[in-house]
Amino acid sequence: MRLGRMVHGGLCLAHDDQGATMLVEGGIPGEDVEISVRYRKGSTSFAEVVRVVEPSPHRVTPPCPYVPKCGGCQLQHVTYAHQVELKRDIVLDALHRQHIEHPAPRMYAVEDPWRYRIRGEFHVIAGTESTPPALGFNRARSWRPIAVDDCLIHHPRITTALVALRKLLNSSATNALGTLHLTVGEEGQELLIHAKPTKGLASGALDGGLDLPDGGRVSTTSTTLRWRGMTFRVTPDAFIQVNWAQMDVLYQCVIEALGGHAGLRVVDAYAGIGVLASYLAVDAREVVCIESNRGAAQLGVLNARVNDVAERMHFVLSPVEDALPRVGAAEMADVVILDPPRAGCSGRVTGWLALAGPERVVYVSCDPATLARDLHTLVASGPYRVDSLDIVDMFPQTYHVETVVQLTRTQAASEDEAPEPSGTR
Repeated sequence: MRLGRMVHGGLCLAHDDQGATMLVEGGIPGEDVEISVRYRKGSTSFAEVVRVVEPSPHRVTPPCPYVPKCGGCQLQHVTYAHQVELKRDIVLDALHRQHIEHPAPRMYAVEDPWRYRIRGEFHVIAGTESTPPALGFNRARSWRPIAVDDCLIHHPRITTALVALRKLLNSSATNALGTLHLTVGEEGQELLIHAKPTKGLASGALDGGLDLPDGGRVSTTSTTLRWRGMTFRVTPDAFIQVNWAQMDVLYQCVIEALGGHAGLRVVDAYAGIGVLASYLAVDAREVVCIESNRGAAQLGVLNARVNDVAERMHFVLSPVEDALPRVGAAEMADVVILDPPRAGCSGRVTGWLALAGPERVVYVSCDPATLARDLHTLVASGPYRVDSLDIVDMFPQTYHVETVVQLTRTQAASEDEAPEPSGTR
């Protein structure tokens, strides 16, 4: 069977002898392979490669011994340079299907496609009479975890701590402990450890720290991350970019797409803990941060104070779809930054922007399909055009990809047609 293009999720399109659609795991576009069908959903079959008849020149042997059993990496069998090309093609295909006109994309790969994740969640595997407790990840297509001794995409501070963490499990109620959530902070010297549920870890188990290599230390409450001379407090449940080094590339794309922000009123929707907003607030007249998660907003307020930008950076605790029309009605923003979760923006968000949005919108997306859907409202049938398109690889060895789109309004917003502000303060 000849494999066609790759789609989001790391699967290749193919067709059986009757022309039915198949989605194949473990392949590379253009390869001839033998497959095994795992299941069918409607008219589509889902399969996996069992033998490569004619390999792609881009195929390599995965360096991780847990591939393909572990479900964390989908593209380790592909050379890194080609991974980037495949992700570009997936983004462009999604835009093409929604009839989005755009300039040529700019691609940003990472310098080192390994050891980049500063956060990970490890499942606890209870021990038996013959085996000690272990840590690992869910198997591919399964909720059953597989024990690992290392993970090639996680920061060394995390992976070198696994030996000490496994010893810790021996003294804990591992039958009740589900996961250990780990975050690297303080320039790689601190490991923030959070047990889920917290009662699963023996009381005081971490009071004395852990025997971490290279003088590493442990925190159980929060840690500090630094970016461009700024300091940010982070808790285990606060969203952060797990590839902190490549985040600089992503946010530089956003800054350039803003086209200058000094003296402007910026609305940062889905602002999180205010990392980008704090940087923008140094020069902006005002940065209004919209965030629906109370804990993240509280950290954002703290981070604004720590970085001496609290006078120009303000948080609105509300869903974006409720707050954006209200914030925009109070005083028109010069630019809106959208950085939604994978589900994309609510129709109320894109609808309001199409009717009454500012001259410029910068959309940061982690899902090509929902990005294309939202751009259809804003561009294909709306008043904006795409002036720049940046595709940033934040997650090598996986199918995930980030996209930054600069949108410029080509039609004047109509105050008469703008929807009434909604939501509560």
